Amino acid sequence: MKLEVYHIGLGSFGRYGFERLIELHKHFGDVDVRLKAVCDTDPKRLERAEKFAESQDISIETFENIDLMYQRAGDTENPVMVYDTGPSDEHAENIYRSMRYGFFHTAEKPPSMKREQHLKEKRLAERNNAMWKTDFIERENPVVKKTIEIIENQTIERIEVFRESSVGIEKMLDPVGRHGVKGGDILDKMTNEVYILDILKSAGQEPDLELEEAETKYFVPWRPNSEKLLSIDGGYEQDINYETATGQTSAHLKSRDVEIELNTGWMGLSNNCLQKAKEIREITGHRPFSRKYSEIDETAYVKEEARFFILEGSRRVLGDMLNKKLYDLETGEEIETDYYLHDQLYRVLRKAVVTAAEENVDQNISEDIDVFMNSIFDVKESVSGGEFLEELDKGLEVFDSLTVEDRKVLETKETEFIPS
Repeated sequence: MKLEVYHIGLGSFGRYGFERLIELHKHFGDVDVRLKAVCDTDPKRLERAEKFAESQDISIETFENIDLMYQRAGDTENPVMVYDTGPSDEHAENIYRSMRYGFFHTAEKPPSMKREQHLKEKRLAERNNAMWKTDFIERENPVVKKTIEIIENQTIERIEVFRESSVGIEKMLDPVGRHGVKGGDILDKMTNEVYILDILKSAGQEPDLELEEAETKYFVPWRPNSEKLLSIDGGYEQDINYETATGQTSAHLKSRDVEIELNTGWMGLSNNCLQKAKEIREITGHRPFSRKYSEIDETAYVKEEARFFILEGSRRVLGDMLNKKLYDLETGEEIETDYYLHDQLYRVLRKAVVTAAEENVDQNISEDIDVFMNSIFDVKESVSGGEFLEELDKGLEVFDSLTVEDRKVLETKETEFIPS
């Protein structure tokens, strides 16, 4: 089986994916993978990618115009896969392009930022029997895979998830460098939690997600000291609506008898997250978040991140996806996860190329994407209101609390930022 791969986007995540595609091109035996071309708007990125490919004895074409790349891909008689790591708000349009050509399309995160985009993609897939799938990369996290194994046929009462970081602070300080990160905390962070459906299924429950309530505590200011809020596409808003980027959100859902709480953030770690982390540390001795001091254009800020979940039921489990640690919360003991030869992204791409090369593949949008993404849109739509000036002031206050012009100020306050 031969498969031609065309890659969109060479940002930080895209560069990493490009290297994985090079590995598949050179060493994968099940499918004859041929990385044919890459597209990016930055000629310097393209030049670096081309030179790296040449160092691996691989010749690729480079494109700054995405339509020209699709035209070139359309000339082949071999199956084609498009791997999309471009900006999030462009994924939907790229999927439409792939559908028109009949290409298999895999995006690096859920592609739709709006419900109408998702519905359009679903209709096109059903009408044209078009191929596209989405890479929910956390499904390949060793912590998630081991949890699914040990929770099989167990009772689950509650799932609590925290995926929070300071990426919104970084985007305010460096809008050019963080250009590809878009959507706000709900559309950028919460969309990664689809693995909760796998956990529910492993426990013998068919997922049936229903939103009970959601609250956004902060929206993201457009720039430091600005009088505007950030929009989901990276521009600005002077009103609070669906287009306004959320900065810290808590959503309460229910799947039959299971309570689910999703906590996401772009404006640093929430007090709830830090309190949970403290409780976890008291039980396990492990701190499930990272925090350090960084600097952008001479402005120092607190760079922090947490990605963990807590299961309550017949098993009490902590899964720290950031540090790839799994703990039994009854005993405090670490649970050993399985070793995988390749990393998560390689495994995702390996599955994608095998599926894309098959002749009789299930080509419709998966039920998981449909069920989960509709719940995410419910959350986003439910928090799309508020008093603009009040919310702007709150966002700017958070920004000020996490940044200073003198790094030494933050270092002297270390004990205030990092609880014991």
